[in-house]
Amino acid sequence: MVRRRRNIWVWLIGMPIIFWAVAHWGFYYFVKSKLDGAILQAAPHAAIHYRDLNTSLSGKIDVQGIGIVPAGQEQDILIHMVHVQGPDAVSYLVRNLPSLGKTIPPPDTLNVVVKGIELDISGERAAQLDRFGERAGYRRTDGKQQDICRAGSGPSLIQLQEMGLEVLQGDMRFGYQYLPSLQKLYSDFSLDIQGMQHLALSLALNNVPALDPQKMLPALLSSLKISYENSPEFGQKVAEYCAQKRGVTPEDFKLLMADELIREIERKGIVPGPGLKYALKEYVTSWGSLLLELSPPTPVGIFALMKLPREQVAEKLGLQVAVNNRLVTDLSFRVLDGVSLVRRNSGAGKKSKPLPPKVEYMWEYRKVAVGRLSNYLDHKVILKERDGRTHKGTLVEAKDGRISIQQRISGGKFTAHLQGSNISSAQARVRVRVRPPVSAPQQAVSQKTNTDDAKAAAEQRQQTGG
Repeated sequence: MVRRRRNIWVWLIGMPIIFWAVAHWGFYYFVKSKLDGAILQAAPHAAIHYRDLNTSLSGKIDVQGIGIVPAGQEQDILIHMVHVQGPDAVSYLVRNLPSLGKTIPPPDTLNVVVKGIELDISGERAAQLDRFGERAGYRRTDGKQQDICRAGSGPSLIQLQEMGLEVLQGDMRFGYQYLPSLQKLYSDFSLDIQGMQHLALSLALNNVPALDPQKMLPALLSSLKISYENSPEFGQKVAEYCAQKRGVTPEDFKLLMADELIREIERKGIVPGPGLKYALKEYVTSWGSLLLELSPPTPVGIFALMKLPREQVAEKLGLQVAVNNRLVTDLSFRVLDGVSLVRRNSGAGKKSKPLPPKVEYMWEYRKVAVGRLSNYLDHKVILKERDGRTHKGTLVEAKDGRISIQQRISGGKFTAHLQGSNISSAQARVRVRVRPPVSAPQQAVSQKTNTDDAKAAAEQRQQTGG
């Protein structure tokens, strides 16, 4: 009798423990197999590895020590940790059981946090990653390369490097929650690049029948909030960098950029009123935060938006704009005839314009005269003294025989002051154009063209008596 009671307690206590262990390890190996399969599929484009994987029955997944090496590159894009929180482990496993060919819908709730993204852009890596991005199609729709000094364009990594950045660090998170009984979908996204920019977006949709893109056309916009913060310190650095390239003062460049941004918007067919123009100029000249919020009094669909009278768009969408936490009271704007606020595919039957030839650049150290070092301020240099000592850093001064270079040391920066008369050789890192290889037929055509040009020039000199 006593033994029978002991067996009952063993079953009552032991079975849950056994079930927990089986479920835990089953969920772990299920996630690991899915993760390794995704890494294998990505192999032609990038080599991905990770250090550790942890899971829990609550649906939490942590992947730590991730390294991503794009194809053709040598440097990892490092990620400290990716944290995923979804439904519990049982829901994960049940949703992924063989479903007789049926499509498995995504879970109703999912949150992803990516911590400690780190991208090294020092040395030649910036140019290499820029070339990789161009090959992958990372360009504006007009085919132009990234240029932080042009309105509406983002920076290239080479430009960030030229502004003194060597490592980009940031965090990212995104997630959603779907309420089937209410047919509502809430989604949010944020990206933070340390010392530069922070972007946050939140979206709420009504009348969402299912988490299926093909079934979301009847969805109604309930709210949309976009918050964009640009570090004033980084904005000032951009202004100084671009002002030097254009030969103007930083303050003049800010005004030029604001005007270019307004003209870019007008070229798209939207003419902002005085209030919006003033807000845009204030944001570009002072930076800080920009908030755009849509809160329609009545949720509105995409097709209904296309039919709204233009003068009612701001009111029906509940449009609000704030710059540095100050609301813009004048939100008037004018939409030119023939321009739709909702972009539609109108390119059918039209030939796309050919893209301009791709121009690639790289950084190289070139020998320069010591007396001309003043032409290479803010460039990285290698200076060799007559006693054989070598100094490498950023040139910050070259005047009256005094040369100063800034060097990085652990914990900060150090400025070395040298005498120009003691410098035996100098090299400066300059940006040089990468010439594409020329085929034999192209060389023959080029040589023939040069010969014809030389003959024509000789004949012209004979006719003019030169």
